[in-house]
Amino acid sequence: MPDIEQYQHSKFQENCRKLGYQIKMITELGMINSILIDMEHLPTGARHIHIGNDDRENTFSVAFKTVPTDSTGVAHILEHTVLCGSRKFPVRDPFFSMLKRSLNTFMNAFTASDWTMYPFCTQNRKDFYNLMDVYLDASFYPNIDRLSFRQEGHRLEIEGIPEKDWQLVYKGVVYNEMKGAMSSPDQVMVRSMLNAMYPETTYSHNSGGDPAVMPTLTHEQLKRFHERHYHPSNAYFYTYGDLPLSEHLRIIHEKVLKHHGRIDPNTEVIPQPRWKGPKRAGYWYPLDSTTDASRKSQACVAWLTSDIQDAFQVLVLKLLEQILLGNSASPLRKALMDSELGTALSDGTGFDADNRDTLFACGLKDVAESDAEKIEGVVLEVLQNLVEEGIDSHLIDSAIHQVEFHRKEITNSPYPYGIKLLLSFVGNWLHGGSSESVLKFDKDLEKIRKEVADNGFFEKQIKHYLLDNSHRALIVLSPDAAMEIKETERVLSELDEIKNALDEETLVDIREDAEALVVLQETTEDISILPTLDLEDIPADIQATPASRCSETTTATCYNQPTSGILYTTTAMGVGNLDIGQLPLVPFFCYALPKLGTRKHVFTEIVQRIDVYTGGISLASNARTRFDAAGICVPFVSINGKCLNRNLGRMFELIQEILLE
Repeated sequence: MPDIEQYQHSKFQENCRKLGYQIKMITELGMINSILIDMEHLPTGARHIHIGNDDRENTFSVAFKTVPTDSTGVAHILEHTVLCGSRKFPVRDPFFSMLKRSLNTFMNAFTASDWTMYPFCTQNRKDFYNLMDVYLDASFYPNIDRLSFRQEGHRLEIEGIPEKDWQLVYKGVVYNEMKGAMSSPDQVMVRSMLNAMYPETTYSHNSGGDPAVMPTLTHEQLKRFHERHYHPSNAYFYTYGDLPLSEHLRIIHEKVLKHHGRIDPNTEVIPQPRWKGPKRAGYWYPLDSTTDASRKSQACVAWLTSDIQDAFQVLVLKLLEQILLGNSASPLRKALMDSELGTALSDGTGFDADNRDTLFACGLKDVAESDAEKIEGVVLEVLQNLVEEGIDSHLIDSAIHQVEFHRKEITNSPYPYGIKLLLSFVGNWLHGGSSESVLKFDKDLEKIRKEVADNGFFEKQIKHYLLDNSHRALIVLSPDAAMEIKETERVLSELDEIKNALDEETLVDIREDAEALVVLQETTEDISILPTLDLEDIPADIQATPASRCSETTTATCYNQPTSGILYTTTAMGVGNLDIGQLPLVPFFCYALPKLGTRKHVFTEIVQRIDVYTGGISLASNARTRFDAAGICVPFVSINGKCLNRNLGRMFELIQEILLE
């Protein structure tokens, strides 16, 4: 862990003040061997969180609260458009070009319902500051020219022979992306849920963009949105890793902050006013007319729960999600699947702590629309029974263990750890909460353990947040075989109206835009203006993790790593001697074995014990070539497990039971 005194030293703090920064908090994150520094840039109001540690994979991100007031997809289109060239780097696609001039381990951009984020990771110091330069210029000083807006957002194009048989069509990267998204039932279900549960807030709008509304967005509106939302007063900077914070602050100040004052961005998201009673909401998605629609609906029960700023209650609800839905033996999940009213949990099922008001939902997909109320009945009956009869203590123990384990675990999947850490608290941070309370959850977890010891704690949470919560809705998503045809007819009619009203000047503009885009996309650019790395910037040595024997009596190999008290084990068994007809069954065998039960325990007990004592036990089929003979394939099965150090013995007992009994 870095020395906390370097940040508490008067010289460091004086240097921060000279740049306009006020240090609001410095604290140790002992669980992940890091130090958290929370700062505000007083002249602009920009916020900055730095997590310092010994990790060579450094992370940078700048995020903005982006709060749409309509479904034009303005935030989504802006995310794309700022990546089309900036003041210092006026090239067509600097991000894509940097992929070939960088050693980055991650480069991307995210648009959520109420924020947009631009993160990257790299293990190379020069590369880090090269990428930071490109990211800062793209975020704060993008060109946002008219042609880029047409390319990324929406535009009209002419199809057919001009002045003869021709028609107008809508095109655009984001427009086409959202056309695909809004034909997908999983996407439609999640967006419908937000629309139903948050009718008076920004979440009622489609932040990605509704193709029916997107063509109303103008270039000027996009630029005004950037001017207000991508201002330092609405910016949240994040850095992570072993590079010095002082250098980060200096560069951000020099390149961006010193050129701006403070404004009121007016991006506060208000809480959703709560209902006086439950509601029912119906939505539709397009289905192919040749598909049987009788069991193609989704039905979901949803509640608004706690304020995202309340980290303790968010943790409680996360545990409640694990208790009720965490695995195939969890009571609510099992009851829904055993009902045979659907084939799988509905899209959006679970606890969502990304928005201003958190959301809990559960339901089924592939259901008959007429069975929606039955599904709601199953959900409410299970919850009522748990309150009246009590929750199995093993369920609570396994939930607490799983949440503790996954909060401690340091992994690079699905994102590098620095980004995973940021995503764990960014919603809380941007809505005015305390990042420290999210990252240092030990005290809250201990408080919950004490509450559980007094009995009835989670039963009370079910009653308060679910059974007695009037802000509840039964949301039903149904197929409509005519929906796609109707939408196509609507778009064609709309385009015909536009065509009939076109004057010659506008028609010329449409043609010239199309021609200019072709030229833009086909022209080979000189990207030498972008920063790059020289050979001397890349270390010649490779950092390897030394291996050792775990003990003199075993052939096991050990690798010592800072894993926050988590042990990982992998064992490989060759399956090359299996009959050729049996090999295709190996993947199914690997999937099924941990779920089958044993002579000692039925499958629900095995699943529960895995959750109580481990972070997961799994089997996987693999194949590799031999080191000494590249043409020979070696098939094998790997047996993988991970656990907190205190549960090492229990984990190996479980692995032995699953394999041998």
